[in-house]
This record gives sequence, structure tokens and C-alpha cells, in this order.
Amino acid sequence: MKLAQLLTIPLCILFSQPTSCFATSITPKKVYISKIVDHPALNATTQGIIDGLKQKGYEEGKNLEIRIESAQADPRLAQQIASKYVNQNPDVVVAVGTLTAQTFAKAAAAGNIKLVFSSVTDPLKSDLVKTLQNPGNNTTGVSNYVELIPQLTLFLKLQPNLKRLGFLYNRGETNSVILKEKLEELCPKFNITLIEQTITKTADVAQNATKLAQNVDAIFVSNDSTALSSLSSVVKAANEARIPLYVSDTNAVELGATAALGPNQRDVGLQTGFVIAKLLDGNNIAEQPVQFPDKTDLYLNKDAAACAGITIPQELIQSATKVIESKAS
Repeated sequence: MKLAQLLTIPLCILFSQPTSCFATSITPKKVYISKIVDHPALNATTQGIIDGLKQKGYEEGKNLEIRIESAQADPRLAQQIASKYVNQNPDVVVAVGTLTAQTFAKAAAAGNIKLVFSSVTDPLKSDLVKTLQNPGNNTTGVSNYVELIPQLTLFLKLQPNLKRLGFLYNRGETNSVILKEKLEELCPKFNITLIEQTITKTADVAQNATKLAQNVDAIFVSNDSTALSSLSSVVKAANEARIPLYVSDTNAVELGATAALGPNQRDVGLQTGFVIAKLLDGNNIAEQPVQFPDKTDLYLNKDAAACAGITIPQELIQSATKVIESKAS
């Protein structure tokens, strides 16, 4: 065979390789994440999603393309992000937070995207899914809902004379409105009067939290992204009024809240990442029921409790997942 002929033969044939003559590359799966705002809980959720995907073999830079954008608590920006993501044809869209998930709902129901939500309080009442077991709408995900009765029970163990519970929330967040309605039903059974204070944007939080703190025995913030994104203002208002701040976000306790009974937000993200990996593996989204946290954790802050004149019962300290010690200790 002449040299000119040899040069026209692909090397893979000359060396009898069974693989293709042309270099192949893995097309990365596209997972685009949109979150309503940056704050410790949702950031932990997002990191958990990334970690969960990695545990299941999907890693950025190898076989995965991840994009993450925050709407900065602006519903209009959330909708713009949603429109952009839908047009970019990702394998899975991930919505962290109720309002963000709702911006994708129409496109998902129309079959234009696969939507996985995370940290959504009530996916049913938020009109994201048809049922929890068979969600439909090309949608599934992981809720961060925690039953309210154990939380109210905890508040009374810490504060037996609790009579007026302030609830700070954004009425534009469906998840917070749902929780407010549930609290309105439950509080009278605990001889507690619920006093609500609404906010519409982060700029409202400091003033409205201060106003609320002057008229209640304790403040409760539960999964409200607007309030949590300005948590330092709520902590300041509670400390100045010498009342406790209760939350359902365990991350918030290290930032100055008195107590939280809720899921570990990174674990919620891990669960979400595992769900996404199933879809990337080819599983049918219609066969993935909505999931809820595997467990709840009790976080306590001794310093914040002392500021509010509360001595934490020893039984709670012993059962707590984490106790943040007083600065003086």
C-alpha cells in the first residue's frame, strides 16, 4: 500500500480500535436553577441541590451545566428569569421558593419544561400540582412544610405566658398567606391571639417588624422569603423589645432567632437533587410524587433567649439538634 493511501485511512482503522473514528464528547445535562431571593436558607437549599446531583453522578464541568439566578425578591425579575430559562430548553428547571415555582407553572403544564420545585410550603394550594402522589403538570419537587402544632407547642414550652403571637409576612407570597390562614385556625386552640403584620418588600421589614414587636409577646417568621432576606432587621426589632423571635428556618437561629423547629435546608436541597437526578437518568416525572422533609431539627439560641428573658428548659436543650451557646459562656 502506498504512503498516500495510508494517510487517507483513519488511525482507528489502522489500529483496529472498536470505537468511533471521531472523538466523542458527553453533552452535559442542563439544570437551570431560579431562586426568589438570596438568604441563608435558600442558599443552603441550592447548595444541597448541587451536592445531591454530585452524589448521583452529575457534576458541573463534567456532565452537567448549572445556571443559578436570583430574582432578588422581585416578582417581575422572577418572571423574566423564567421566560429566559424556558426559551433556553434546559433538561430540568429548578425553582427554589413558591413564587419562583409559580412563574414556571404555566410553561410546565403546557409541556414546555420539566419543573422541579424546592422549599415550597404548599404545592397543592399554590396550584403547582394536581395531587401530591400524582403531581401532573410536568412538575414535582420537595416541600419544606412543617406542621404548625409542634411549633406552637414549642413556643409555649419556651414561653408559657405567650398570649400574643406576631406573624410577619409578605401577602404576595402564597406560602405565607397559607401559613397565616392555618395559624388563624390553630392559635385560638392554644389560647393565643395572632397579630399579623404585612410587608411588601425588604425595605418594609425594619419599620414593620419594630411596629409589630411593640404589640406582641413574640414574633414568628415562617418560610417568608421577604422577611428572611432581611432577618437582621427582625432580630434587631425583637431584641430591642426584649421578646423572642421564632422561626421555622434552622439557619436563622445562628443569625439571632431564639428557636426553630424545621427541616435542615441543605437536606431539603439534597432530596431535591436526588429527584432531579432521577429525571436526568430518564425516569418519568409523572411517576415522581411530591416529597417532604425526612425529619425536623430543633435549634435553640441561648443568647437570644436570655435577651428575651427566657430560660430554656433542660428537656428542650437535651432534645435539641443544636444549641447555640450564650456569648458569655
